[in-house]
Amino acid sequence: MSAEPEPLPYPFTSAEPLELSPLYTELRAGPLPKVRLPYGEDAWLVTRYADARFVLSDPRFSLAAGVERDQPRMRALAPGGDGLLSTDGPEHLRLRGVVARHFSARRIDQMRVQVREVAEGLLDRLQESGPPGDLVQDYAFPLSIAMICDLLGVPVEDRHRIRKWLEVMLAHVVNTEELASESGAYFAYLTDLVELRRREPSDDLLSCLVRAHDEGRLSYEEVVKLAVELLTGGFVTTYNQIPNFCYLLLRRPEWLSRLREHPSDIPAAVEEMLRYVPMPNGLGFPRYATEDVEAGGVLVRAGEPVLVDLSAANRDPAVFRDAETLVLDRVPEAPHLIFGHGAHFCVGARLARLELEVALGTLLDRMPALKMTVSDGELRWKTEAMLKGLHELPVDW
Repeated sequence: MSAEPEPLPYPFTSAEPLELSPLYTELRAGPLPKVRLPYGEDAWLVTRYADARFVLSDPRFSLAAGVERDQPRMRALAPGGDGLLSTDGPEHLRLRGVVARHFSARRIDQMRVQVREVAEGLLDRLQESGPPGDLVQDYAFPLSIAMICDLLGVPVEDRHRIRKWLEVMLAHVVNTEELASESGAYFAYLTDLVELRRREPSDDLLSCLVRAHDEGRLSYEEVVKLAVELLTGGFVTTYNQIPNFCYLLLRRPEWLSRLREHPSDIPAAVEEMLRYVPMPNGLGFPRYATEDVEAGGVLVRAGEPVLVDLSAANRDPAVFRDAETLVLDRVPEAPHLIFGHGAHFCVGARLARLELEVALGTLLDRMPALKMTVSDGELRWKTEAMLKGLHELPVDW
């Protein structure tokens, strides 16, 4: 009887910042491999689209089951529970039901004018100060954090403190004491805001969470954990993706021109870039099998964790033609999975799409001669962070 292969070190790296390792091509051709992260248990890794949809939607794979386990992860400090990302079934639906109406299609569509106004104001300041400008610090960061702060009821003037906390909390390589200190300060900050909303309620999402607690629908711990998850998730994705998308377009001037001339094509281009960009960088929420389940050509035993690599699934050639190529006018063969699938589909997906579409559309409209002022080799990428992105993106217009 042959010995089981040694688990592969994960995440896999690529020489190009927004490309995937060639190893994924090999892995998609066989049964699920075992991988080993720097901390926690070994896990099965899903890289194919069909397997990803199966694991993400089958209730036999549980997020909640990982709360008390040594979850596979990138750093020593383990995640906590009581939030959308650590519950299943009725508990998850209960929590999701409290926040979902604030992310409804109607509510998010009403924000379009507001997002455009914020984007216009930021570009006004960029143009007044003159080139070069930085699309990360001067545009993507203030735009993305302003929107989620307004929705939640978080003072936007605290944006730099929030970013500092999250840069530590989402780093792969960080001192454990510093991580505990910064995450503790972040939780304490949001706890103080929750208390403020108890004294001074408003029509924002934090006040909604407080009312749900007062009505017995949420525990106090759930209120704070939901506030943390919503502020974090509602900010860091678009903060990184706006510059990622701009970088891809700036390397393809013909597409910049085409989208500028045909702005109605921007939503489709955003969807293709969401599919193409490998956003998570080893960030996974492992699902634990609650019983023996066959998946991806292996038998996943009860109690074993499974990680779903969404970026790899979105580049699966069995589903997407020319899967490794960015095709901005692609007719989608299937929906991408960057926002997940099934019961845990990202509650803020509509807001993220809106911000990305408006941010790109406003930028292309206002800056017809937009170009990078540095070469690719001079750009600094967040290689030690859980989400791929740029530290800065210097541009002229």
